[in-house]
Amino acid sequence: MARRYFGTDGIRGHSNIFPMTPDLAMRVGIAVGTMFRNGSHRHRVVIGKDTRLSGYMLENAMVAGFTAAGLDVFLLGPIPTPAVAMLTRSLRADVGVMISASHNPFEDNGIKLFGPDGYKLSDELELQIEDLLEKDMTPQLAKSADIGRAKRVEGDIYRYIEHVKRTLPRDVTLQGLRVAIDCANGAAYKVAPLALWELGAEVVTIGNEPNGTNINLDCGSTSPEACSARCMKRARYRHCARWRCGPPDHRR
Repeated sequence: MARRYFGTDGIRGHSNIFPMTPDLAMRVGIAVGTMFRNGSHRHRVVIGKDTRLSGYMLENAMVAGFTAAGLDVFLLGPIPTPAVAMLTRSLRADVGVMISASHNPFEDNGIKLFGPDGYKLSDELELQIEDLLEKDMTPQLAKSADIGRAKRVEGDIYRYIEHVKRTLPRDVTLQGLRVAIDCANGAAYKVAPLALWELGAEVVTIGNEPNGTNINLDCGSTSPEACSARCMKRARYRHCARWRCGPPDHRR
């Protein structure tokens, strides 16, 4: 069956042009919320995003859709895609959402969906969602007293960092290593430098000042020469006092 919305990795497109419009994002929230609204317990969804300007628009639209379907929403803010998968399981959410277009330019964006097991949805489920998107979903809306709530969860990046560190043997340390990392002004700009520092590395970071439009701009996987140039520059110095005095500044 031909697909209208989903591609090989969720729904993607140019921001504010179909299918990456707030209207469709809200409808996706209603459709997915309806499908995962099983049982009498309070249902929840976690939503992460990268640093694209359009993330604010799509995030709010999806919050409207999910809460209208009766799900409670946990907003994770900028966070890597694997963190959304992990936190979907850890927080016992019914569904997880990542708003991101990976290494694409900032003008693009996408919606990736995860089931309660933290894995991407099957092709069959995606086809069911597409079917719902073509229908009138008004009868699926929650009753007034059952509308969901939304709250921003700031501390769960640390839960993810601990999860990442525990995938390594306990005796593994990066002590004595100087590590250069290019965060591409993207979703990992907070998590990656801090995780490396906690593992003992001296961290040199570039691409960690996102402004909504500079994701993957002259940095990241599409411009590896940026990180290479920083490595060559720092090789001329024996140490960097900025990173020896404390952890990376991830307060932005």
